Amino acid sequence: MIVFLIGQSVVAFVLLEMVNYIEHYGLSRQAQGGKREAFGMMHAWNADHVMTNSLLANLQRHSDHHMHAWKHYSTLVAMPQGPQLPTGYAGSILLAAIPPLWFGLMHPRLDKLEVSASQA
Repeated sequence: MIVFLIGQSVVAFVLLEMVNYIEHYGLSRQAQGGKREAFGMMHAWNADHVMTNSLLANLQRHSDHHMHAWKHYSTLVAMPQGPQLPTGYAGSILLAAIPPLWFGLMHPRLDKLEVSASQA
């Protein structure tokens, strides 16, 4: 029983950290006057996919979750104009487990976001 509990704890910890990694990969908030800028739509990856939505109670609408922390998960809205993961969370976790594949998919998305930000 102890081995099972330790194994389950390790799986839960790794899953939590993988989700946190994919939700924020490569995105940062700028410092303004010694403080970080307020959390905005462009500071989290979103993945508005049916399977992820069903399993994680709209957590894939991550930008809205951070921007409106008081909202219930069931009322979070999609932000298609914000950064989008290439697939839902399950697929993104698998992609992130293979770094060359993850970087190959995510770095072009980050480059597009930087170009968009510089034109704004």
